[in-house]
Order: sequence, then structure tokens, then C-alpha cells
Amino acid sequence: MKYSKILAVMACLVSAACTTTAPPYSGRQMSTYDMSTEYTVEYVPDGFKLAVDYRYQQFTILPGSAAAECRTAMHNVADSLADRRQRPIEPIGDQDIKLHTSRNWFGKITVCSATAPVVWKR
Repeated sequence: MKYSKILAVMACLVSAACTTTAPPYSGRQMSTYDMSTEYTVEYVPDGFKLAVDYRYQQFTILPGSAAAECRTAMHNVADSLADRRQRPIEPIGDQDIKLHTSRNWFGKITVCSATAPVVWKR
């Protein structure tokens, strides 16, 4: 009986260690852009700060491909927000985008969180 409790606790610890980590929490409500993209935006006088969470299910994907798709999602959301405000934005440089990519233990779900400042064109 004693050993079965220990085994149950060990099984719970092992399964908890294999879960996907949550993206960094900003304290803001996420808005949905499409089926795999959520974002938050904080407007500042010269533009806005954009945070994007991009999730996709694909069994095998290279880290470079995951980062490229995340950057593309970031650019798409930024362009959409600029169109809503009817204001052009400066191009977002890849060096300005902070990326964090992770995948679960089974390698099936990849999660990318990206943040970048977006500046209005003058």
C-alpha cells in the first residue's frame, strides 16, 4: 500500500514535468487574430507594443521554421492593427522581435511567443 502511493506520486511528478510551459503572462486579455494566433496590444504615443502567441500542431518542424512562422504572424497582426487605425507603420526589424519558442515533451505542439515595439510612420 505504501509503495503504491509513492508510485502514484512519482507518476504525477513525471507527467507534470512533461507538459508545455505557459507563455509569459503579461496580465492583459489576449485577443484572437485567427485559429492559432492570439495577441495583446498596448498603445503608446509613437505606436504600440505588440505581443503575439502563435501555436501550431505539426509533428516535425525545425526551430528556424517555427521562428519564421512566428515572425510572419507578428507582421500580419501588426499590419492588421495599423490598417484598423488607418495609419502606416515602420517596418519591424527582425532584431526588434523577441522570440521564445517551445514544444511539449511529445514534440507535437509548438508554441511561440513574440514581442516587439511597432512605430507609426512619420
